[in-house]
Amino acid sequence: MLEIIGYHAGSFEVLNLDEVNSEHDLIWIDCYDPSDVELIELSKKIEIETDELSLGLDEQEVPRVEEEDTYYTIIFKAPLFEEDITTTSFGLYVKDNIILTIHADKIKSIGRLYNLVKTKKPKTLLDKGKGFFIYTILNQITISYSRILVNLEDQLDVFEDRIVQEQNKNMTEEILQLRKMLVYFHKALISNKDVISVLKRKYLSITTQEDRWEFEDLYYDILQLIDMETTYRELLSSMMDMSLSIENIRMNQVMKILTMITALFAVPMWITGIYGMNFKYMPLSESPYGFWVISLVSIMFILVISRIFVKEKWIK
Repeated sequence: MLEIIGYHAGSFEVLNLDEVNSEHDLIWIDCYDPSDVELIELSKKIEIETDELSLGLDEQEVPRVEEEDTYYTIIFKAPLFEEDITTTSFGLYVKDNIILTIHADKIKSIGRLYNLVKTKKPKTLLDKGKGFFIYTILNQITISYSRILVNLEDQLDVFEDRIVQEQNKNMTEEILQLRKMLVYFHKALISNKDVISVLKRKYLSITTQEDRWEFEDLYYDILQLIDMETTYRELLSSMMDMSLSIENIRMNQVMKILTMITALFAVPMWITGIYGMNFKYMPLSESPYGFWVISLVSIMFILVISRIFVKEKWIK
């Protein structure tokens, strides 16, 4: 699917691929999960090989900045919202007055930016040139990471309460899933940091000095997100250790109770076991009070053992 916006002299219009030309100051083409036909037509129109464009569709592509003869390629990592939150790569190509974003998965921040350009005044986003708009796209991606991590902080507070109050398999799985998400985020943010580092310090023809200052601010924003992610990952690890410790304590408590119950009835069971043997001559076996005497002795043993448990503070 292709969505194209052309900007010229403070106004924008939605274009078809055939209408893409050099008359506009800036053209943004967003290409989401293109068919083979769309990819070939796009390749012919902007004169970039399909093999090169396919790099932006590879979810596992490594983030980087590449300078070709007639265009620039930027591979970046973005959050991907599916059943679980993970990350995906997308491509950003810059050639002449065209900025192309191409991705195989639906990236919410790019869709949000597209709607923002169409509904708000596009001059604030598109009038400052290609470099600033590239910064705007990458900044939107970084903001989406930030929103997820800020929401995660509230989840961590809830987990702390739940760990103390309850212990179940679902909570452990949730903690493991969040740790997995943060591992993906860590790899993506580190790679994105390297991309922004190139854009902020390397003198590229698509960026101005003002753009490089913006990228420098974005670089430090990503560093802060990496610190947040690392902190939250360590907290989740601590919560997992705490959860396992509490589970072990509860298991030990259960085993302690079972052991005490076994100890309470060990002597009575030993006595009744002896009297269950098939001997002809047994003490009190012929007495009419034998059963009550044996029962009384068993109860006394239970009371004595219970007293010992209370004295040792094993029973409160």
